[in-house]
Amino acid sequence: MITVARILRSQGQKGELRLRFFYITPTDCSGLKSVFIGREGDLREYAVESVVPRGKNFDLKLEGVDSLSQADRLAGLDVLVPEEALKEREKDEYFLFQLIGCSVIDGHGKMTGRVKDVLSTGPGDLLVVEGEGKEILIPFHESICIEVDVPGKRIRIDPPDGLLDLNEI
Repeated sequence: MITVARILRSQGQKGELRLRFFYITPTDCSGLKSVFIGREGDLREYAVESVVPRGKNFDLKLEGVDSLSQADRLAGLDVLVPEEALKEREKDEYFLFQLIGCSVIDGHGKMTGRVKDVLSTGPGDLLVVEGEGKEILIPFHESICIEVDVPGKRIRIDPPDGLLDLNEI
C-alpha cells in the first residue's frame, strides 16, 4: 500500500473531505474505484464517488460518508492505494515515493547517503538525503541526478562543486 494523500479536514455538509496529495497527482490514480483510509495496519476501504480539484488541494467524496460528523472523524487520516492501482509510468519515469530509500552515490562511487524524503518546492523537487550525521538537500534535476535506477534503489549524482556543502542542514 502507498500513502498518496492526507485528509486535511471535512468540507461541506454532505461528507466531502478536503485532502492534499503528495508524491503523486490524482491523475496517477485515475479510474480508481476505491481507496483505503486510516493508518498503516488499521485501514478501511471506501468506494470513491468523486475527486474534484480545489486549488492545490482536492475534495474527495466517499460512498457511505454522507454527513459533516462522519467526515470530521476521518480528518488527519491517510489515503492509501495499492501500488499496482497507480497508472503505469513510461520507461525512465517513476513516482517520487519510489526514490525514498535509494542510495545516492557520486561519480566516483562514494556513498553520499540515502534518500529520506522528497520535497516538492514548486519549480522543482529536492531530495532530502541522510548522510553521515547530517541531511543534504539535492535538487532532483537531470543535470545533477544523472542516473536513476529505481529497481536497483540507486541514484548517481554529479553535483556542481560546493553544492553538497552549501545544502547541508
